[in-house]
Amino acid sequence: MSRMPISSLVSFTSDTISMAEMLAMLHEFQKRKASKTSARSITFQNQKNALSTNARQTAEKAIRNGAAAIEQARVTILDFKAQEVSQEATLVSLKALLESQDDCVQAVLDNLNGVIEDLSHRRAKQIDDASAMLEAQALARERSRKRLVEHARARIEENLEHQKTVTDASNLIKHYKALLRC
Repeated sequence: MSRMPISSLVSFTSDTISMAEMLAMLHEFQKRKASKTSARSITFQNQKNALSTNARQTAEKAIRNGAAAIEQARVTILDFKAQEVSQEATLVSLKALLESQDDCVQAVLDNLNGVIEDLSHRRAKQIDDASAMLEAQALARERSRKRLVEHARARIEENLEHQKTVTDASNLIKHYKALLRC
């Protein structure tokens, strides 16, 4: 074995002590870090548990509200079904109404047929009477027409005569004026 000098031994011991102190410090640092991490972890766990509890309570409340809403909807649907009139009952009442209206329309048409026949007979009689009156008075109508034609012709002839007289008078006046100028 070789001998070590004392100064190296002291150096070795002081290095060892420094090393031991460093290890102790490192160990203490890790403890503190672990305690901080543990404290953070505990805080995080508490917050996580509080959030989970709050979420569970909210979900339970939503489930209760949803179940109440579903039950209310079910009651409303049952009320609507109770108020609902069946299609068959409506169809039966509509058929009865349609048959009643058909009977009324048929009665009106039957009455109108009598009125239409009566009206057509009266109209035909009026036309026949007017035709007979025209035929019966054909001679009087012809005489009246002839009188009107003769009267119109006489008026035309009078007007032509009057026009000739006026023209002759105008010519005579012009002739006298011409004589007077000369």
